[in-house]
Amino acid sequence: MSATDVTMPKRILEGATHLFVTQGYHRISMREIAEAVGVSKAGLYYHFEDKEDLLLAILTAYLENMEQLLREIQQAGGSTRSQVNGMIRAIFAQAPEQRAIIRLASQEMVQLSQEARTRFGLLYHEKFIAQIEAILQHGINRGELRALDVHLATWILLGMMYPFFYPAHERELGTPEAALDLMIDVFFDGAVAPTKP
Repeated sequence: MSATDVTMPKRILEGATHLFVTQGYHRISMREIAEAVGVSKAGLYYHFEDKEDLLLAILTAYLENMEQLLREIQQAGGSTRSQVNGMIRAIFAQAPEQRAIIRLASQEMVQLSQEARTRFGLLYHEKFIAQIEAILQHGINRGELRALDVHLATWILLGMMYPFFYPAHERELGTPEAALDLMIDVFFDGAVAPTKP
């Protein structure tokens, strides 16, 4: 296998990610993807069965990277708060186009077959949601967090982050960096003023 064969799938994934994130999955054809990455349609279909296969490959690659990142954060130790802080900062350190893959997944799932949605749902839970739940559960086990529904708490945390997965919202909300400390403070401490002694 030549070096070109090795790098072509990566080039296709990068080009398709850009097109899907900026224009939407349903608006882009395989022909447009082939033209954008400089490969024939036959070459594109050699690497990916169809557009659905291509989107799933993009989402899977992203989730595998996130799983590795979250496992590294857990292995590094530290408090639950520092681990969640590390996770949020690592996600927001990604290029806006990379962060937008999470939004892309939620928006475009309806375009995929039931089989593909099920496959993605299992991957999303295993590689992303379950890793965040594990961080929170360890915090409960260590007595750092009160007993709470870690699944629900995970989705609440992601809900705080979600608006920043839209690059266009940065004009309205400011850069994610400006909100990171506030997200952490509200998630762990709430918004109530501390009581005076």
